[in-house]
Amino acid sequence: MRKFPRKFSKSISPLFSEKWLFGRNTPCFLPFYHVVSDEKLPHILNYPYRNVAQFENELDFFLKYFTPGSLLELKNGKCSGKKVFHLSFDDGLRECYDVVAPVLLKKGIPATFFVNTGFIDNSELFHKYKASLILSRLRKKPDKKAETFLAENGITPENILKAEISQVKILNEVAALLDIDFTEFLNQQKPYLTSVQIKSLADDGFSIGAHSHSHSEFWKISERKQTDEIKKSMNLLKHWVNPSIKVFSFPFTDDGVPASVLKTIKKEHICDITFGTAGVKNDRFDFHFQRYPVEQPGNFIRNLKSEFIYFELRKWIGKATVKH
Repeated sequence: MRKFPRKFSKSISPLFSEKWLFGRNTPCFLPFYHVVSDEKLPHILNYPYRNVAQFENELDFFLKYFTPGSLLELKNGKCSGKKVFHLSFDDGLRECYDVVAPVLLKKGIPATFFVNTGFIDNSELFHKYKASLILSRLRKKPDKKAETFLAENGITPENILKAEISQVKILNEVAALLDIDFTEFLNQQKPYLTSVQIKSLADDGFSIGAHSHSHSEFWKISERKQTDEIKKSMNLLKHWVNPSIKVFSFPFTDDGVPASVLKTIKKEHICDITFGTAGVKNDRFDFHFQRYPVEQPGNFIRNLKSEFIYFELRKWIGKATVKH
């Protein structure tokens, strides 16, 4: 039943023009990505990332209907009532420095890059990327012993990308069975930003934020652990770049993050701004903003139009604001 409004929004999206739909009074538009690459990335099978041409086309579409805004404008409330967008990128991947930043600088688009402080300088690999490497290997060459081990632990190749951080020991063990060395992968491929690259991005005028330390599923951990993850990542980020605006994006989703955690962030001045991933919506907290995940299957324009229609429908019934 919950999926019906979104399906309905997508089905009627061709009836509305972009100019009319994106000209409506909506919150500041906050699209976010993870990575852009023309290469196949065996460690990223959990979302459909864009190649450079697709990314540039999507940026041009944003620029046609919205004006790029900075994080400072968002913090100061200057995006309100305007057709402004602010881009952000999660997970702190190397391509943000090699591929994304040059495109944004060329087009004059500001952005915020969120990093997991536990992964900077390729110190550790995200559990979803471990699962992707295992799945990439099994797709190339099935291994009965490894698949049997996974099955004994309730995991199959079909659902391995849903593995959670609590299952990382299982992922490490099956990787050993497949002769996948995650440390070697980190040393050779260097999938993450280095501390030097992060400082360079900051020097180029980009905002740098934290995306937690370990990228755990927040809805699975206690309020205290959620707050500890936020504080730890923000403190480490201060050590590396000391950002003028303290900004944090919740890993995966802010669904499951209680209002008490957001109140603590505000009360203790841990962050100036925080981000969720609920799409085009308002939020009850004036410092907490909802972003739109661009990397979805299907047609980019139709997806985007349906998101704005969905917002209008929710606004009509008084449910366009995330309550927490």
